[in-house]
Amino acid sequence: MEKRAAEKSAFNKFHHVGMVVRDMDRTIASFASLGIGPFGMPGGQSMVEVPFHGKLHGKPAEWKVKISMGKMGELDVELLQPSGGESALQEFLDNNGEGIHHVCFIVDNVDSETAKLVKQGARVLTTGEGTKGGFVYVETGGGAVIELRTP
Repeated sequence: MEKRAAEKSAFNKFHHVGMVVRDMDRTIASFASLGIGPFGMPGGQSMVEVPFHGKLHGKPAEWKVKISMGKMGELDVELLQPSGGESALQEFLDNNGEGIHHVCFIVDNVDSETAKLVKQGARVLTTGEGTKGGFVYVETGGGAVIELRTP
């Protein structure tokens, strides 16, 4: 096997797994009944609704998402319920139903890391900015979706 020169990977700082759901309250209650959680957001809220603007498939887009964070063992899980506008999350829900949408990694520079992935064959699904900074969802050749976001 050929050894490649050591290069800093964008996949060193795991952050969370993102799951798309149809009904946040029902999902949180179902997980709680299984002993998974708790889910919630800072300030004691069970979820927050966040507006985003960015691009979807290279075209300008605006959307809203209800978000709640919780734990499955040591794993951080982000529950995402699309709540308005066209989004990669709504597309996933329409095409696949509920389930794991992406794995998220923290990177120092979203743009440069995205450019590296695109050069290697990944496809940008969506870019966005919300109240907490920017992110990108890229789809790998294997169909997996990876989110890159700033700290």
